[in-house]
Amino acid sequence: MQETISAEILQFHCPRYAEFPQVELYMDQVLQVLEQSLAALAPDSREKLLTSTMVNNYVKQNLLPPPLKKRYGREHLAHLLVICVLKQVLPIGDIYQLMRLQTASLTVPEAYDYFCETLEAALTATFTGDASRFAALSPGPEPEAKLVRTAALAFANKVYLQKYLAALAEK
Repeated sequence: MQETISAEILQFHCPRYAEFPQVELYMDQVLQVLEQSLAALAPDSREKLLTSTMVNNYVKQNLLPPPLKKRYGREHLAHLLVICVLKQVLPIGDIYQLMRLQTASLTVPEAYDYFCETLEAALTATFTGDASRFAALSPGPEPEAKLVRTAALAFANKVYLQKYLAALAEK
C-alpha cells in the first residue's frame, strides 16, 4: 500500500516561477492552472482548493496584489499556489507573515522557487523516509528558510496522513 500511496506524490512537480504562463490570465484560467498543478496533493478530488471568491478575498486581505484589468500574472500564481498549500496547515494571517518575511530577503521568484524546492523535498522525505534531499537544501536566509522548511514538512505530513487514511478506507 505504501508504494501505491507514494507513487503519485513522488512524481509531483511544483511548477517553478519561470514555468508559469508568460501571458496574464483571467480568473478561470488561474483556477485551472492551479488545480492542475496541485491535483496530486488535493485531500479530496471533489473539494476545490481554490475558488474565485477565495482569490477575491485574498486580494481584499492584501495577501496578493490586485489583478491588472482582471488579469493575473506569474506573481499572482506564485502567491496563490503557496496560499493553497499552506492554508491546509496554517491560518491565513500566518501565511501572510511568512510570505512577507520571505519576500523581505528574496525576490518573489526566488522565494517562490525556494518554496517549491522545499515542498518537493519535504514530500520526498515524508513519503520515502529518505531525508537526504531535504537535508541538502540550500540554507537560505535564516530564520525565514527554517520557517518555510517547517511549514513544508507540516504540509507533507498532513498529505501523507490523508493519503494513507484514504487508502485504508478504500480497502
